[in-house]
Amino acid sequence: RLMSLCHGSALDELKNNETEDYEVIDTRGLDADTIAILRQCKQLNFNRVEVLLHMIQVLVIDAQEAGVISVPPPILSRVYQTLSRGFVNLLNAKKIKDTRFP
Repeated sequence: RLMSLCHGSALDELKNNETEDYEVIDTRGLDADTIAILRQCKQLNFNRVEVLLHMIQVLVIDAQEAGVISVPPPILSRVYQTLSRGFVNLLNAKKIKDTRFP
């Protein structure tokens, strides 16, 4: 659910006009605190994609510490690398979108 919301939020940052909407997978499965934090992002000028990525990274760390996922650190580091690479690609796409052409 968080990855779907993260992807939808990234597309929302790249949209051309305010009429575009993006569907995400069942946000009703998120707890009230998470929804409240995500709603406050706009008021506090936080990037919602960054907040979602942080939440995902914290969940991965908690799952590893609790033994839910038993993955060697070199393999787990690829998860963080892939998340980071996705965010860098979003920033590059935003640069292209925001660059005016003569």
